[in-house]
Amino acid sequence: MEPITKKDLTDALEEFHKKTIEPRFDRIESYILNRIEPRFDKIEKKLEEHDKKFDDLLDHFGQIYHRLDRLETEYHTITISLQRIEERLDRMEAQLGGMKVKQDKEIALREHLEKEIVDLKQRVFVLQGRIEELEKHLKAVS
Repeated sequence: MEPITKKDLTDALEEFHKKTIEPRFDRIESYILNRIEPRFDKIEKKLEEHDKKFDDLLDHFGQIYHRLDRLETEYHTITISLQRIEERLDRMEAQLGGMKVKQDKEIALREHLEKEIVDLKQRVFVLQGRIEELEKHLKAVS
């Protein structure tokens, strides 16, 4: 047997490559191009759709956060306004309380004056009766 040379090895490897490996690579390439690549295209299309939906969701969240910020500001404004109104109502209640005390005093004074007027009317009535008696007595004496 003759020794194997580099050229023999190279030729054998080239022939093996052409007959065995290259056709398999061609089949693999064909499989990738015909079966796998369309799937990747579909996946990429779905990913783009999902990205658009996520962008829409992020926009909606942005709008919601903006509204919440505005609502929070309005809440604080309303809270401060209510505190002012409560303070004013407290002052008005205090004033009304003072007025109620004054009104009660005036009612008591009025009742007292009415009693004195009734008493004075009675006294005047009694005096009127005595004056009439005195007039009758004077007429009788004269």
